[in-house]
Amino acid sequence: MSGILEQLQDPRTWEAFLSYKIDHQYLSKWERKQLGSFVEEQRFLPIARALLSRDYCFGLPERRTVNKSGTTKKRVVYTYSTDENLFLKGVAFYLYRYDDKLSPRLYSFRRSRSARDAIYDILSQKNRNTLYCFKADISNYFNSIPEEALISVLQEIIDDDPDLLWFLGKLLREGRSRLPEGEIVTERRGAMAGIPVSPFFANVYLLSMDRYFEEKGVSYFRYSDDILIFASSREDLDSYIADFYAMTSSKELSVNPKKVSISCPGEPWEFLGFCYRDGQVDISDVTKAKLKGKIRRKARQLLRWKTRNDATYERAARALIRTFNKKFYNERNEDLFTWSRWFFPVITTDRSLRELDAYLLEYVRYLDRGRHYKGNYRITYDHIKELGYRSLVHEYYSSRDMHADDSSETKEFSC
Repeated sequence: MSGILEQLQDPRTWEAFLSYKIDHQYLSKWERKQLGSFVEEQRFLPIARALLSRDYCFGLPERRTVNKSGTTKKRVVYTYSTDENLFLKGVAFYLYRYDDKLSPRLYSFRRSRSARDAIYDILSQKNRNTLYCFKADISNYFNSIPEEALISVLQEIIDDDPDLLWFLGKLLREGRSRLPEGEIVTERRGAMAGIPVSPFFANVYLLSMDRYFEEKGVSYFRYSDDILIFASSREDLDSYIADFYAMTSSKELSVNPKKVSISCPGEPWEFLGFCYRDGQVDISDVTKAKLKGKIRRKARQLLRWKTRNDATYERAARALIRTFNKKFYNERNEDLFTWSRWFFPVITTDRSLRELDAYLLEYVRYLDRGRHYKGNYRITYDHIKELGYRSLVHEYYSSRDMHADDSSETKEFSC
């Protein structure tokens, strides 16, 4: 099999990539136009040729600080120039040829496995309600990975493509990035969160830990930097926890102490935005709190806009509804956290959906007078529906009706 960089000289390779993205509805209109012109104009060709000759590597990425989703915390992300970034998307797409070298207990950023599979596999455990559970999160995982250690892992995985290995090694060893104002900084960039190949880096770096627990037969589940371990006794769990900390330390990683939890049999546990409690899978409290914060902030922003521009209530309400319809139901959004794709197939109760429906409706009505009081209920539910509102509960049951097979599979896990 030819190397990935060699394949990326071929227009047919890029046409297949573009077709896959379009067929799976993974591109917005703007992204389709951008990638389409890159392929049509064959702007990939000089990049691939220069990399294969090893006369060229990428320029410095831009280092930006952005808000973490649903919080006021910040995170660092990196991005290359437009054409370099598009080329990396092609590289990332074809890196899936190495997927069979990964552990079946790894569920992140894979075509063959998903968060849904993780939850199903967890719930398929024998005597799951009698198990102890350990949950952990690795701090700043992507950007704290030691570059040389990552390259060593890549050498094990990519043992058939020296050109690709050289290219990825050059990216990782550069160590410099450019701030938005132009200043160049040198730091540990790790897997460089934000670039298209960083999910692959994050997947492979902890491969040795994945294999260790898999070979021991431990009930171990990893989604990138989120880890869940189950055991039939507290003694066994403590032993696995000690192994986990020893391995993350040897990898020069740190565990976020605020996100470590241990659940005894019968107690709820959370993973990937889901919560398992009393035999039901629901949306986690943390996820609900983040969403409520987004609803609240967006409503207040729209109220200020409405007041400043003397806009009608209907315009402001439609804007709020449109924002969350897109988050909940936009199937053409590649964001993994589109609710209809992430949560609906897995949850087995509508309890949290009813709570969130009520919260959003409260803030849709709040936009009329800018306060919460009983008088807001003069704005009827039917009128809000006319403005475009779609109930989470209704959409959830509609999706289950549309996917009856998925629904029956989910119900098997109910107690």
